[in-house]
Amino acid sequence: MSTHLPDTGSRRLFSLHTDNLVPVVLALLLLHLALWTIFTGLSHRSPDWDNMEELVWASGLEWGYYKHPPLPSWILHVLTLVFDRPVWLTFFTGQLSVVLALWMLWKLGCEFTSQQRSLIATLLVSLIAYFTVRGVMNNHNTMQLWTLAGAIWMLYRATRTDSLWAWAALGFFSGCAFLTKYSALVQFAVFFLYLLLTGHLKRGATWKGIVLSTAIVVCMVTPHLLWLKQQTVGPLAYAGHQLTTMTSYANEISDLFGFLITNLGRIALMIVATFIVAIWSRDKRGGPAAKANGSQIANDLARSDKFFVLFVGIAPIVLTLFIAGVMKVPLASHWATTFFLLFGFFSFWLLRSGDDTALLRKTIIVVVAFQIIGAVGYGLARGPLADKSGRPSRATFPGAEISKLVHAEWNKRMQIPLTVVAADTWIGGNIATRIGRQVQVLIDGDYSKSPWVNEEHAEQCGMLVAINRSQVNPDEIDPGTIALMAQATEHGMIEIPWTKKANGPTVAIEWGIIPPRESCPMQPRSAS
Repeated sequence: MSTHLPDTGSRRLFSLHTDNLVPVVLALLLLHLALWTIFTGLSHRSPDWDNMEELVWASGLEWGYYKHPPLPSWILHVLTLVFDRPVWLTFFTGQLSVVLALWMLWKLGCEFTSQQRSLIATLLVSLIAYFTVRGVMNNHNTMQLWTLAGAIWMLYRATRTDSLWAWAALGFFSGCAFLTKYSALVQFAVFFLYLLLTGHLKRGATWKGIVLSTAIVVCMVTPHLLWLKQQTVGPLAYAGHQLTTMTSYANEISDLFGFLITNLGRIALMIVATFIVAIWSRDKRGGPAAKANGSQIANDLARSDKFFVLFVGIAPIVLTLFIAGVMKVPLASHWATTFFLLFGFFSFWLLRSGDDTALLRKTIIVVVAFQIIGAVGYGLARGPLADKSGRPSRATFPGAEISKLVHAEWNKRMQIPLTVVAADTWIGGNIATRIGRQVQVLIDGDYSKSPWVNEEHAEQCGMLVAINRSQVNPDEIDPGTIALMAQATEHGMIEIPWTKKANGPTVAIEWGIIPPRESCPMQPRSAS
């Protein structure tokens, strides 16, 4: 009988003994993507602040945005054309960057070790908080993960093979990294130091590759740089504000210590999982199984590969700490998002060679268990549990209800569709994205921050102005929004429960309507 053949084929396809682990890797990455997208999407009534900011920016394709370069907003813009602007899309996009980075890290590991061992390292690094609970945050740090993972992979290939295709790919990924966030310059400096210390800069083939990579980067970033040159207030000013120097070196040392401690906490689960796998894999009974456990996996790597992993893996943190310490610049903990890409390979200095299939199987069990617990727990904690306990947060914010109510106020008074909401990014985004693509946010009432809003159209066809007046966690109110509220001819206040807890906190939104002028092309004409 052949009734078991399909099942056997399936087992072979996902076997850990095969030389082709691509189906297994893809299945695990899709599981990671699904877990964090689904449980976060189901539990969150509204996205994180950064996610909402990206949804608002994705309204238009610009060469740059007032805080950051454009690539993440471009990617989300394309996805919104297909899926519109649902909350879950922002979580999906963040995690898409994560799984792309994990795929490229696995491919990198396959260059210098076996597919099984590379997958072990990839699975372990996937437990770092920047790949899980912070991987659903669709910001420029998270969206830079895939670009730098690709750049590191291509740097390895280029320096090992002298392939011009690899150098060209390095240029592409580096250009994407710069168009995501300027912090890519730190990684570029690490690349240069690596080439210098390893002697690659003495080779003519390396310089040919550098010229090719640089040419590609220049072609990719020049339009953005030309745009940047024209900005009086833009990403450089924002970056300068973020890098305000501290008053003393004592404060700087305290800040650096806090930065390190916070990030140690964010990689702690990977460390715990590595130790669990290492201890589980030891056979204490003696005999052949124990003898099969050989030396550290790292001992099987070439010296040049060990140096690559250690230097390129650690140098970004060291260089950042050095620069920040010298310049007395405060460091936000999440700026380290891309600094731990190679840390999964550090497990090779703890795990021992032997039965790699068994080691991989145990790693899969431990990592998948942690991933399921993490995704379910995060979804429950941020969503239902926070809602029932009355804890106000971005995740429990009733954005859809607020949008429906203020839109109803506009429709009761105006004869034309709403197209512009003037508010801060958070409130404006919650209102606009729930109504439809035709509604855009005038951030803080500032047209320079919102180039997708046509100023002439907005002035002729009116707008809804909204200000968060909630007593709990009120957002900062920009003077531009206040000035527009003063121009409104219709005013009101909406108050609804923030959570489902009785007598819990409330959301208070002040709204105002600046009516359209007769010159508005959308204005209905009276019958003659």
